[in-house]
Amino acid sequence: MMRISLKTAVNCSFEKVRDGFDRNLLETLNPPGISLKIEQFDGIYAGANMRMRVESLLNSTLWTGTITQVCSKHHFWCFIDVGHILPAGLENWKHIHAVVRKNNQTLIYDRVYFSGKNCFFTTFWYPAIWFMLFIRKPRYRKYFEHT
Repeated sequence: MMRISLKTAVNCSFEKVRDGFDRNLLETLNPPGISLKIEQFDGIYAGANMRMRVESLLNSTLWTGTITQVCSKHHFWCFIDVGHILPAGLENWKHIHAVVRKNNQTLIYDRVYFSGKNCFFTTFWYPAIWFMLFIRKPRYRKYFEHT
């Protein structure tokens, strides 16, 4: 399994960030050049399902997943989504989303564990997944700081 972790600091309240993890945010985080059509989004709770159609110039694929765990404490909130039907070549997907209050900022952590069907696909997907997470940083800031 490969792991990619990124942290983003946003200048707004912990509560606003926690409560802002919704369908609108998911649509905002869409990578450039990719069309994300959300067919099902049950919300953020253990057992909630997501179903998305991911379309690019090259293909269209279904991506489904389930939120398996939600944890909430005074200054910490997280949830884990696990993929079931994944884009071609991806075999395993686990994404931990965490929101932490730290001083006057809120930190958003994205940690993804994934593997491809073989070493080639794992290596192939690494830069795309890293980029997909990296471009979330300015999008998180714009979404939470300017709304």
